[in-house]
Amino acid sequence: MMEKIKKFLERRTIGYFLVAGLALVSLILAIIFFASYKNPSLAAQMGNKADGLGVETIGIFLLAGFAVEIVVLVLPQYRFIQIGAVAMFGLAFYKEVLIIPDFIAGIANNVMYNGGNLGFNMFLFFALLIIVVVAVVAAFLGFYKNEEENREDMKAKNATLFTFIRIGVGAAVFVAAILSSSLVSASVTQKAGANRQVAGLITKEIEQAAADYEYDFDPSTVLFEEQAEWDFNNSVLKDSKFPTDKSRESADCHLVYYFEGAYAEGYQGDYSQTYGYLYLWEDGLYGGKINDTTVKGYWYNSSSKAPADDPATPKNESMDCLNLVSNVSKYEFINFEKASGFYDWRTHLYLGFSWGTRSMEIAGYLYYPEVAILIDTQDSMPEFRVGEEADISFWSPTRVLKNLKYSSIFVQTDVNWEATNGKITIEYVDGQKNRGISSIIVVFDEVGQQDITIKWGGFEYTYTVDVLEALPEEEE
Repeated sequence: MMEKIKKFLERRTIGYFLVAGLALVSLILAIIFFASYKNPSLAAQMGNKADGLGVETIGIFLLAGFAVEIVVLVLPQYRFIQIGAVAMFGLAFYKEVLIIPDFIAGIANNVMYNGGNLGFNMFLFFALLIIVVVAVVAAFLGFYKNEEENREDMKAKNATLFTFIRIGVGAAVFVAAILSSSLVSASVTQKAGANRQVAGLITKEIEQAAADYEYDFDPSTVLFEEQAEWDFNNSVLKDSKFPTDKSRESADCHLVYYFEGAYAEGYQGDYSQTYGYLYLWEDGLYGGKINDTTVKGYWYNSSSKAPADDPATPKNESMDCLNLVSNVSKYEFINFEKASGFYDWRTHLYLGFSWGTRSMEIAGYLYYPEVAILIDTQDSMPEFRVGEEADISFWSPTRVLKNLKYSSIFVQTDVNWEATNGKITIEYVDGQKNRGISSIIVVFDEVGQQDITIKWGGFEYTYTVDVLEALPEEEE
């Protein structure tokens, strides 16, 4: 028996052993993922955007890849099976690639609006990248030292009954892994939707506040077609009082899209935020500011290539783009691309400084007014004890719109924090508020149920926590 095993292993290339390692590593990583990605005690959350993407599919595809690699180990003569493993690992990596940019943007802007755990996601990103690369390398290396032996093992005339059983079981496992992971992942992603609805986050009180808020304008019905020429001598646009903020909102002129963006680099140690805002109005005009630059002009969401605008063509079929035009230098034409999650569109805009030029990512959504705020704890609940510091930096003050979509409040430093029978201390980057928040620490003075309250934009929200007795001091 030992001699057969020895002979079996001697015939294999390093690619075969790489596959064995991939099977083990992918199984371990899948276990770590499912044990950690929503574990509040480990604070290994995936971020605000993740729930809209169905991140569970990362673990699902890892397990599917593990199953395929087991088939490869059992049937190494059929080298093409490794393609299935590469596909499964690639899909898991792709899902993490969709998540990681918001963490990078948070680092660049010094505002971790995405929440989640950066370290955990970076670990997943690089672990999955290595797995994909090794899986591809193994496929190219092959699994037999002697290709003639590989061809002989593939011939049916040399197969025994046990070989046919192996092939049958291996084929069943392979097909089951691919189909089940695809079907389950499709279901998970569909249920995730564009906006996650975590149990208890959108409460009945918030739903009622949205229902009671009187606002019947539907921004999704507004359509403007591309024009051959644009009149920048329009008296409204040329008016110096044309607003670059939300103040134009009225019963006669509604906001259709609202965009927001931020940039920070740390130039010469200065991490101050640079912001940009755009407001797209019901009459086809837009205005806003990118840092200190005022921009205004026209917007359209139906290009000249869109279906003809006639009664037989539904409006939504004619909405094939979102573009802005102006006569402001560097902003003559702004083309947006589709976004996912809370935001509908995003793009990068020119950003000029005295010391150089950069670009700012700006993202926007069909505008509905805010109706409430809440605290998204990111499933991270520290232990609160009298007199002890509890870190609630991962908690995300969140705005809720009339249509019940929600996202983190964009400028987190605008939020005021309070605690009953306690104190909340906010530390800012380099001690300067305009550079973003580095930590939020709460200390309670009394045992029992205590409140943590946030205030923003005229709204207030209270989250109640249980505060325990202080732990007895250890005797020296």
